[in-house]
Amino acid sequence: MATPTQEQISAPSSDLTALPARVAALRLKILEAVEDGDIERLRTPVEWNEVPPLFERGLKKGPGFDPLDALKARSFDGRGVEALAILKAVMEQPYVRIRRGPFQSYGWPAFAFAPPKAPDAPMRLAMLSCLRFADLGATPPPFHRVRIGADGTWHTFLPEP
Repeated sequence: MATPTQEQISAPSSDLTALPARVAALRLKILEAVEDGDIERLRTPVEWNEVPPLFERGLKKGPGFDPLDALKARSFDGRGVEALAILKAVMEQPYVRIRRGPFQSYGWPAFAFAPPKAPDAPMRLAMLSCLRFADLGATPPPFHRVRIGADGTWHTFLPEP
């Protein structure tokens, strides 16, 4: 039996109809925003939240704080295009449902939460698309992950090993 602090991770799923309506709506809004490579279009789904999602570790708030600056800084181009490409790749992958105590969220890509034992060639390509160019040689690789709460709150978009 799991304790409330342990995460229970579902099997990977590609069934978008199984997502709660708000989660599916946010995923779609994110994918629409990243389509043309303009980071400013991502502002709409970011501002759907009462509190901006975490795009970097540590609290960085105050006057002039712009969460999109973290994505620009993380991108090799300095404009956020690399981050948008990674976000698109992440959100197009299968997802997992994550339960921690009474809380439920959804995580993309599934392989970052439940790594396959022996990824095949298409899976390896998908995995590479969820890494920054600068992180290709890192061990373990810091795959970018997205977490969205069951209520449609966008919690994070962070690289994690």
